[in-house]
Amino acid sequence: MKAKAPSKLGSVLAAGVARVQAATPGEARLKCEWLASRILGCARLELSARKDQILSEPQVRQIAAGVARLAAGEPLQYIQGEAEFMGRVFICDRRALIPRPETEQLTAWMLEDAALWQPPAPLIADVGAGSGCIVISLALERPQGRYVATDTSAAALALARANAARHGTAARIRFIACDLLSAVAPKTTLQHSAECWNVVTAGAASFAGLDAVVSNPPYVRTADWASLDRGVRDFEPRAALDGGAGGLTIVRRLMAQAVQALKPGGVFFLEIGEDQGAAVMELASAAGFRETQLRQDLAGKDRMMRAVK
Repeated sequence: MKAKAPSKLGSVLAAGVARVQAATPGEARLKCEWLASRILGCARLELSARKDQILSEPQVRQIAAGVARLAAGEPLQYIQGEAEFMGRVFICDRRALIPRPETEQLTAWMLEDAALWQPPAPLIADVGAGSGCIVISLALERPQGRYVATDTSAAALALARANAARHGTAARIRFIACDLLSAVAPKTTLQHSAECWNVVTAGAASFAGLDAVVSNPPYVRTADWASLDRGVRDFEPRAALDGGAGGLTIVRRLMAQAVQALKPGGVFFLEIGEDQGAAVMELASAAGFRETQLRQDLAGKDRMMRAVK
C-alpha cells in the first residue's frame, strides 16, 4: 500500500483557507493563519517561511478541527479561547460577548476623565460586565479605584471572575448577580463612595453613591437580529445584544437606575448603536443627566455617550 504523503503546512493551510472562504467569505486567510500560528506556537508572519514544514498528525487534526469551526461561522476568538483587549489577553468563550474596539475606546475615554480619578478611591460599577474586560482594564490602569461588576448571567460572571484572577484584580472587584443596577437601593442615606464600599464589601444586597457607571448594554433592535453577521447571530449570547423593539429597552431602564445609583456629579459612560446618538442624548436628559456628550468610533460613527448626574 502506498504510504501517505507527509502533510506540509503550506498545503494544509491552503486547503483550510479554501474551505473557509467557500463557506464564510471574509478574511478567510487571516483567520486560518491565526489559527495555525496558535497551534504551531509561532508568530503568524512566520508561517510563509515555514510552508514546507511537515506537520504531525495531531497538528493536522487540530488545524482541521479549527477550520471546520471557522467554516461553520464560529468566531476565531471563541475557537482560540482568548481575545485581546487594550493590549491584554482575556479568556473568551460563548458565555460573553467578544471584546470589540468600540468598547476599548469607551474604556479609554473613562481613563482620560481626570475628574473621575481625583477622589482617592472612586467607586465604579460595570453593568453587564460580560467577560469583565472593561472593569478589569480599569482596575489594572487605576488600582486606586474600587470596582463592582454586575451581570444577570451567572456564567458570564464566572468568566469575569476567571479573567480577574488571571490579571490579579479579583480582590478589588465585587461581582454581583443582578439585573443591571437592581441591587442599588433607590433611596439611600449613603453619601460618600467610601461609605458605599463598606456596604458593598460587607455583602449587602444594595449599594449606592457610585462615582461612575459604565456599560456596554444590549442595543441591537430585535428586528435587526436576523440580518446580523452569522458569527454574531449564531454564537454570541443574544441576551447581551438584543435591546428590544427599538434597541433602547434596556438602555432606558439602565438610565433610570444609574441616575439613582450615582452620587451628585457622578458620571455615566455608555456604548450605543451608531444611529442612536440623538435618541440616547434625549433619554439621558429626560432621566436627569446633564453635560451629555457623544464620542465617535474610528469610523466616525457616534458610539459612546458620557453624561453627568
